[in-house]
Amino acid sequence: MKYQQYLWILVFVLLVSKIIAQFGIRTSYDINRANTWDDFFESVQIPSSNIFNSSTTYTLDYWVRLRNTRIEFYPNISFRQSSTVLTPNDFKLRQLGIGILSHIYLFDLIGDCDCPTFSKQGNLIKKGFFVLAGIGTDYSSKGINGIFDDQNLDLKVQLGIGLDIGISDFFTITPFGQFTYFPDVSWHTLGPVYGSSINNVNSSLRQLQLGVRLGFRPDYR
Repeated sequence: MKYQQYLWILVFVLLVSKIIAQFGIRTSYDINRANTWDDFFESVQIPSSNIFNSSTTYTLDYWVRLRNTRIEFYPNISFRQSSTVLTPNDFKLRQLGIGILSHIYLFDLIGDCDCPTFSKQGNLIKKGFFVLAGIGTDYSSKGINGIFDDQNLDLKVQLGIGLDIGISDFFTITPFGQFTYFPDVSWHTLGPVYGSSINNVNSSLRQLQLGVRLGFRPDYR
């Protein structure tokens, strides 16, 4: 089953679950850095200005809350793709991920969570500011000239901040910034392309992500 099919399955699940949960769509622009991969290209004398240096991530999530404590949980699925052309080769990185994010409202931690943030009266920063933390795993595929024959699962951890801005009881806009870190991403097919004896180029992958979440709560009364 291709990653597009998994994505459509999740869309369906989120839509049918709307009677019990708030769901959201996140998108972010990512600034990426994989030091070991960059070092590899330098070692084989191929000019590279940070391979896969940027990408766009699309995420679908739904909302689970704690009562009387403003900590909210967002199980999610994400997809991103990045590409770099280093003549004569075209490299691509695809990542299909699952994970869970938590939003912790530090300035309004103890209180009634039965209604959306934007339904409450009070200071925007106090009610809407949160720290986010998350963990998950991505199924990554590395492609060279259109052939994706290098796949593996990669652990990720996430930290960041955000701010809920209520438009209505149904709709919230949430700008956020977060740092995503993959401790170890393998690339088995990179070395042989350049005649290197290295059969696995492992690298950490760091991402600075700036984005926005569009949140919907069709079950709100």
